[in-house]
Amino acid sequence: MADILVPPSGAGSSHSVAQEFGSGKRTLLADAGRTCHNRLAVPLQILRKNRLALVIALCAAMLVLLGGLQFTWTGQLSEAQAAMMQNALSNSVRQFEQQVERELVYLLSLMQFDGRGGPRVNWNRYAEGYSLWAETSAHVGMLSRILVAQLDPDGNATLQELPLGKSEPVAAMWEPQLEPVKNALTRPGGRLGRGRDRWPLTWTLYPEAEAVVRAVAGGERFRRGPPRLPRGNQPPFVILVLDWNYIDEEVLPELVDRLFSGADGERLYDVAIAVSDGQSFLYRSNASLDADWFANADMRRSLRLFRGQLGQTQPPQSLPDALRRRALEDNRPGEPPGPGPQGGLRPPVGGRRIVVGGAGTELDVEFAAAHVSGSLSGAVARQRARNLGLGMGVLLLLAGAMALVVVSARRASRLAAMQMEFIAGVSHELRTPLSVICSVGENLSDGIVSSTEGAKRYGQLIYSQGRRLSEMVEDTLQFASLESGKRNFTLARIDPELALQRAVDQARPMIEQAGFALERASAPSLPQVRADENALQQILANLINNAVKYGSPGRWIRVEAASSESDGAPEVQFRICDRGKGVSRAEQARIFDAFYRGAAAEAGTIQGSGLGLKLARDLALGMGGRLSMRSEPGQGSVFTLHLPAFVEA
Repeated sequence: MADILVPPSGAGSSHSVAQEFGSGKRTLLADAGRTCHNRLAVPLQILRKNRLALVIALCAAMLVLLGGLQFTWTGQLSEAQAAMMQNALSNSVRQFEQQVERELVYLLSLMQFDGRGGPRVNWNRYAEGYSLWAETSAHVGMLSRILVAQLDPDGNATLQELPLGKSEPVAAMWEPQLEPVKNALTRPGGRLGRGRDRWPLTWTLYPEAEAVVRAVAGGERFRRGPPRLPRGNQPPFVILVLDWNYIDEEVLPELVDRLFSGADGERLYDVAIAVSDGQSFLYRSNASLDADWFANADMRRSLRLFRGQLGQTQPPQSLPDALRRRALEDNRPGEPPGPGPQGGLRPPVGGRRIVVGGAGTELDVEFAAAHVSGSLSGAVARQRARNLGLGMGVLLLLAGAMALVVVSARRASRLAAMQMEFIAGVSHELRTPLSVICSVGENLSDGIVSSTEGAKRYGQLIYSQGRRLSEMVEDTLQFASLESGKRNFTLARIDPELALQRAVDQARPMIEQAGFALERASAPSLPQVRADENALQQILANLINNAVKYGSPGRWIRVEAASSESDGAPEVQFRICDRGKGVSRAEQARIFDAFYRGAAAEAGTIQGSGLGLKLARDLALGMGGRLSMRSEPGQGSVFTLHLPAFVEA
């Protein structure tokens, strides 16, 4: 159903009546005061905005400066960290070499007895030396056998062995592994048998036999140099056979874990010991290490261990069994490199210098280490990236906090400005009805009105202005209660048709006085809604009042109710339509903000406090509904109240 209400002609406004009764002078003074206030407020607002922009620019500049400094500092820190890690790696490699040498030199020093009984073999001393080695060394398994070779006048070499832990020797056979040593002892003009009348004064290392050899010499001959001995009095030779498998599986891994790990025990570097440019490995901490890894390692260093005599080369078959087996496993046979510098170990032991000279196969041994992540430079770069990411995250967090502070400050400033505008507007709104009431009261007290009709008009004016004051006070109290969360809603089953008709009946006098045409329509058989009756009436009254205020120039209002669905749930929609100027796109986002009044309200000097739509939306949300708006500039607006329909359980 629908009905059309046409307003009577000649209807006036309460404001014109107020001017008729002498409030014009006071209104002009109020407008002048408000104009002066606005003129002073504009420069202050400009100053505040510029000051805030200056603060924002300074904060942004500080963030950029901090970001640049952090980038520079992290770069310097990364360079220092790389240098520190490189130095630490060099120290670890040096300690690794020293530890291996120390173990070997300590063993050789215990098996050296020059000047303590002539060239004869004192088996008790060797037994005592091994006993001391077994008690004091952490790697007893390095020594595999103790052998003594004796040359007869015919150049044949007999071999005896001192079992480990025993003091009596037993006869032994020359095994294939020891053939390089036997050949060197028995070869005419050889290194150890040169002229069969001289012997070296150092321990000689045979890598292919995994053994070190030294002639047993008397102290007098050691001090004066090796004399020419009779043919039948050849010196014996001590042969210490090392267990390279034990070194590879026990000694080297323990040193690597101790020297190339971090404080938490986690391995920092992969290491390898290789010959022939990384093609044959003596040791690898990780089975995946290959020649490419060896070539691109963070550090490569030639070790002084296992270096042979100048100019000595042998075919690959003379490599130690452990090396040959490892080369076959890797499918990289490996070939010993060419001649290299003669190396030796010369650390002080007991005031003497133990010299290990090379012989046999030439082995150029290199030690390589690389960070477990791939490379040391890559690890430093990743650490720098993490530091930069962490620092930038902190800066972004700081920037976000600053942005929140700025936004909060702007919102607080805007809210304060709106509150000031609200105070000014409410003061102005309160002043107008108060001025009218005072003027009417003054006229009544002066006896200006004597007729009954004039007294009736004065009474209606006082009533309308008092009601206007009451509405403003009520809106302010409602806003305060909703903001504080103290507003309670009593939800009940309400007939939407009756609620809408009641709101129309209450607003009809205002609509007629404003000269608006009212169109009323509703759908049949509307379901009941679950709402607070007082809150529902206040929402509808605010929406209708808002349509009357901003409905010009169309001066038409349509009030209707219809059923619909929202997300599959039934609801009832109350629509208030007008044919006013509409709301611009820029203002639609703030139309429901507290104290906000659009450009049309200020340009048209429309009375109001800016709380009507804010209260309507909050009341709708408090009842479980919502308030929406659809508007097109120049075509009017439609405000829709959505309330959930009551559903029987």
